[in-house]
Amino acid sequence: MDDTSFDFRRPEDAPKKEAPPAEGATDNLVGGSVTYVLHPLVVINISDHHTRVSAQKQDAGSPRVFGILLGEQSGRRVEVANSFEIKVTTNASGAYEPAADYLKTRLEQYKKTFPNYECIGWYSTAASVQPGDMAIHQSLCQMNEQESLLYLVLDPVQALVQGNRDLPILLHESEVHVVNDTPTMCFAKVGYKIDSIESERIAVDHVAHMLPSGDSNSGSALAQHIGTQYTAISVLSERIKVIQDYAKAVAEGRLPTDHELMRQIKSLCARLPALNSSRLNEEFLCDSNDALLITYMSTITKGTSAINEIIDKFNTAYDKHSRRRGMF
Repeated sequence: MDDTSFDFRRPEDAPKKEAPPAEGATDNLVGGSVTYVLHPLVVINISDHHTRVSAQKQDAGSPRVFGILLGEQSGRRVEVANSFEIKVTTNASGAYEPAADYLKTRLEQYKKTFPNYECIGWYSTAASVQPGDMAIHQSLCQMNEQESLLYLVLDPVQALVQGNRDLPILLHESEVHVVNDTPTMCFAKVGYKIDSIESERIAVDHVAHMLPSGDSNSGSALAQHIGTQYTAISVLSERIKVIQDYAKAVAEGRLPTDHELMRQIKSLCARLPALNSSRLNEEFLCDSNDALLITYMSTITKGTSAINEIIDKFNTAYDKHSRRRGMF
């Protein structure tokens, strides 16, 4: 499911003052024609990388981790499909420097396995763009002989905040701005979408049901299915409430009219009558009856099995009792 296709804001969310951006960063969201697609495997890899490093260095706080983003570009569509970690050293001034030899070796290895993938960017864990990130970005651009790379920032602190449904991920692309009559490279935020393939959805579902002990059997299949359906319905209800609040706020004049969003809302509402049809009701009733029939047959099978076990135990006990009486 695409979590970033619509960006509805609640009417009560008033604009807040934010801290000034770090050196080499800008808060302007670039809305170019390039579509950026982020796969869940990348998020899992970065989270796993940060968790392992944090567990190894418990006394060092929350260290930053760095890695390379792999993917492919097809026309105006850029897909970030995979990632791997890189070695980073600290120089005398305390700045980070990526290891060129290690990076070259890993890229050659991935190129043999995934010939269609290429280095399209890098990632790090931080609250936002840090002052020394531009130097790392320029070094990686020189190593890969590319003019521009993507930069993904994951905030591990926001990821642990309960109730936060937004991904704590910022995606940037590098741009050249004229500052004081001097061309200066800086980061600009870009929007992205979440997309996945079948294998990734299976892996994400397995991780979502993983227990601290490592066992993924957190309950019966029925309980997991019902829990998944409940979560999906809850998220759908919340998003419908956001759309209702936004439309009501626009009608009352508390928010400016965004014609693009209103067209998207109208497009969604136009699909609703098609869902209320006799054919859909018949198919839904048929599926419901099939599910109830399977549940009924399963209950009968379990009851029959329990009765068979009781009969076997009774026959065994009666046979032993008869033999004992015959001996005397």
